[in-house]
Amino acid sequence: YCKIAICYSKNKLKLYMIICAGESLIDMVSFKGEPEYTPHVGGSNFNSSIALGRLGADSYYFGALSNDSYGELIENTLRHSKVKEDFVIKTNRPTTLAYADVVNGIAEYTFVDEHSAGRLLDQKSLNPFINRVKKAKALLVGGISLQAEPCGSSWQWFIEQVSSYLPIYFDANVRPDFIENKQNYIARFIELTYKVDIIKISDEDYRYLYGAEDFNEVSKNWLDNGVKLVILTLGSEGSKVIYGNDSEVFAESQKVDVVDTIAAGDTFNAGFLLSLDQQGLLNRGSLNAIKNNQLIKALNFANKVASITVTRKGANPPWHEELS
Repeated sequence: YCKIAICYSKNKLKLYMIICAGESLIDMVSFKGEPEYTPHVGGSNFNSSIALGRLGADSYYFGALSNDSYGELIENTLRHSKVKEDFVIKTNRPTTLAYADVVNGIAEYTFVDEHSAGRLLDQKSLNPFINRVKKAKALLVGGISLQAEPCGSSWQWFIEQVSSYLPIYFDANVRPDFIENKQNYIARFIELTYKVDIIKISDEDYRYLYGAEDFNEVSKNWLDNGVKLVILTLGSEGSKVIYGNDSEVFAESQKVDVVDTIAAGDTFNAGFLLSLDQQGLLNRGSLNAIKNNQLIKALNFANKVASITVTRKGANPPWHEELS
């Protein structure tokens, strides 16, 4: 990955690779039978940046970090995982906390997020980064940063400013507790289908947003709006991609002993993007002409890295050397 990074002298443009934009937080995790919560770094977009960095990508995290002790823990994890901090916005506002009760491998969340570093991000804070993000290879967005307010409106505005310049991967990753007005969020979701290139959504998230509506019909509308790939994840069954003119591919998940599913989808995102880039496909022209076997390769790699993450406590994606 590093060999395709292009750096010029101080006075010239630096090209960035994959930027993961959105929330970071602390997961306070309690497993069934444990009497207390243990802090783990987390946040959907943050987790994807960590996974990319550990897999050897030129990864950048874009979001707000608190100056509190939890923010320091998040920042140290970025550095340990070789993620660049050029797009980090420091603030004295507190870090978001997510209390995660894990039962049978599935986490149930309760969030503490009022007046947090990420939630209060505004357009003024994001505006200085527009021109630099336009030069990235790809931008990953989604999660609670597009569901809560006022940050949701701010991130939507930012996506609209840069969407003409680079491929955008949008992971729905719905957390209903953050969605104060479901119809407003669905309207935002639909608007984003005109701005992004890849949509990834779980079967559970799809049911929350669209109920019993036929997935193939809805995804066809997204493709008509300009989306290149629609990824549907099916939990332990696997994942599929709908693309082009009614084309579809499916890949099974790897069977492992699950400890918890925290960050599984976030790691999947990183693996899928990295595989696309390694195949020379992380640009709009190539995404429009992508082939069945290329997508299967990307899905299999994404499933592989996610299958390692679910065997560990908390958001702890694998390093490249663990994949052999």
